[in-house]
Amino acid sequence: MMPRRVLIIGGTGVFGKRLTRHLTQFSGLEVFVASRSKDKAQAFVQSLAQGTSASRFHGVALDHGKNLDQVLTSVAPFAVIDCSGPFQAADYATPKRILRAGAHLIDLADARGYLAGFSAALNDIAKDHNVTALTGASSTPTLSASVVKVLTKDWSSVDSIDIAITPGGKSDVGRAVIEAILSYAGKSIPVWHDGQVAQTTGWRGGHVINVPDLGQRRVAAVETYDAEYLGARHHVTSHVRFAAGLESRVEQYGIETHAALRSFGLRPDLKFLIPTLLKARILTRILTSDKGGMTVRCSGLDAAGQRDAAQWTLIAKNDHGPYVPILPAAAALQKLLVTDLSAGAAIADEVLDLTDITAQMRPYDITFRETGSQSGYAGNCSSAFFKASPQPEAMD
Repeated sequence: MMPRRVLIIGGTGVFGKRLTRHLTQFSGLEVFVASRSKDKAQAFVQSLAQGTSASRFHGVALDHGKNLDQVLTSVAPFAVIDCSGPFQAADYATPKRILRAGAHLIDLADARGYLAGFSAALNDIAKDHNVTALTGASSTPTLSASVVKVLTKDWSSVDSIDIAITPGGKSDVGRAVIEAILSYAGKSIPVWHDGQVAQTTGWRGGHVINVPDLGQRRVAAVETYDAEYLGARHHVTSHVRFAAGLESRVEQYGIETHAALRSFGLRPDLKFLIPTLLKARILTRILTSDKGGMTVRCSGLDAAGQRDAAQWTLIAKNDHGPYVPILPAAAALQKLLVTDLSAGAAIADEVLDLTDITAQMRPYDITFRETGSQSGYAGNCSSAFFKASPQPEAMD
């Protein structure tokens, strides 16, 4: 059987590299790692484990505005995974060209506007070309939404959803991540409040949370699609909140200060400082760790109408946290390889279960647990963290 070809856009970025390394565990694939620089892409491919890159992994030059169509024609991919970002200013021109080339599409988008319009913009095109387009295949909204589905299963109503992500400070941060943060820090962002969409200010209202095994971490409101998406889907009566934080207090307070200045009417454009900010992390992350986490907490009424609350907590150690955002994309690819998914465009959680994603965690120092009345999930692990279960045979 001929290997399935996969093209990774942004393959030499922080998340693209992690996804590529993860796909070395998949059999039956031929992977094309795309970068604006072919030399950079080939150098990365050659850095992979000996014997892995010789025949199954290739570096290619790709610039969306110049040669995307040529690359799609020459590679003829089964699927394209877009890790490039930031998606905050992205349109649907690239996805449309990918779908019209007859390739399935998976992306790691977390931008609210992009996600909200994805299905309407691409569903008909995907159906016309008999392919599947999946967006948001990352920590948000696919992983967070998948967790909420498990925590609130059979509940009669959901009062609140609180989500927080706090990565380890020693992890690499790419330019796209900083650009995304700066794009909405200090600007109005949507939240779900009293059963409807409301507004707050990005990276304001910072507060400290306690994360099991991590201790205290400071977080602040960030822009995601989760507020509107989960609020409406689960008919949340009170609120949906999504917060994130940087382990380095210098970095965290720096972003919060920038957000405050912008909210007061001062609008400094810090894009020109991004290269300097990235270099400065050599100093700002000295006192940080390689441990990060994610928490999802839901409260509401169970099937019997009794008050209930449940929480899901993920802890990543040994700098394995940056793998978490790419695991939903890997799970989506796995699903496409073994299942005939319906043609069309959707957010990836519509075709994935939480177990599909956690199965991808097996190789890493990532543990998770659920507490609350629903904690029988995945082996009754309410009292201790547990490792992910083995992956499907297709991963061997």
